[in-house]
Amino acid sequence: MKVDLNLFTVFEAIYCEGNVTKAALVLNLSQPAVSHALSKLREQFDDQLFFRQGNEMKPTVVAKNAITDVREALNQLQVCLQQAKQFDPASSRKTFTLSIHGSVEAMYLSPLVEAISIEAPQVVITSSARVRRTELENKLASGDIDVALDGLIPVGDYIKHTQIDENEMVVITRKNHPHAKGTLNLEQYLNLEHVLVSSRSTGPGIEDFQLGRLGLQRKISLRCQHTLAACRVILDNDLALTVPRNVARMYGQMFNLCTYPFPIDLPNIGIHLYWHSNIDKDPANRWLREKIISAASGK
Repeated sequence: MKVDLNLFTVFEAIYCEGNVTKAALVLNLSQPAVSHALSKLREQFDDQLFFRQGNEMKPTVVAKNAITDVREALNQLQVCLQQAKQFDPASSRKTFTLSIHGSVEAMYLSPLVEAISIEAPQVVITSSARVRRTELENKLASGDIDVALDGLIPVGDYIKHTQIDENEMVVITRKNHPHAKGTLNLEQYLNLEHVLVSSRSTGPGIEDFQLGRLGLQRKISLRCQHTLAACRVILDNDLALTVPRNVARMYGQMFNLCTYPFPIDLPNIGIHLYWHSNIDKDPANRWLREKIISAASGK
């Protein structure tokens, strides 16, 4: 049986005011509207609920028995509405699910978790497997993921996004690489074998599109899903890896790698934060987005 919750607001107002006209004024409704609501309440309860005594409406026994529960329920709804407009990170136990491009996951996840652990120690962050770009909008709309971090991709009108970082592409190799000594020109770059970090099993990287425009092609000897794995591979081999400069800086220090400018001009790579418009004003999601933007800017 469906129940119109607005009826209980009318019930409480009549009980409190003891008069239909006064209840209508309090609720900013017309008297006929309140009388109609009372008729529906009487049907729901199968009781008169209020009877006239002089100029007042007196509650029946059923109304007296119900008023405590009704007021408690209305109060809980009010609390629920209030909490929906607020988010207290210090006490929240919420779990946020993120989709982050594998090439930059370590770059943004570490400062994000560090910041959140201080401000929201009970909040849980889940960095799920990267969502395919064709599924991004549906995953955000369904709530399967709260936000996504990726390059600039075409999205529908219901997906909001903002750029949080921008990087130039560079090349990294192991120290003492036999074919890259001090500098790395285009010919040397094309003579190297390369690692491509991608969640896709086929297809070119961003740098390959630019090379293709010049009629050039490099040799990709290994595809893997994570930059950490790629760096570990090039540490023991003569392969090269092309990554954003911030990523190169982090892994270069970790593995003592060499960094070279990309041998031709490439557009800078922008990292964008994506979320669905239906949670644009959600306090929890807005807080998460602010933390991510802050983490990205603080690198």
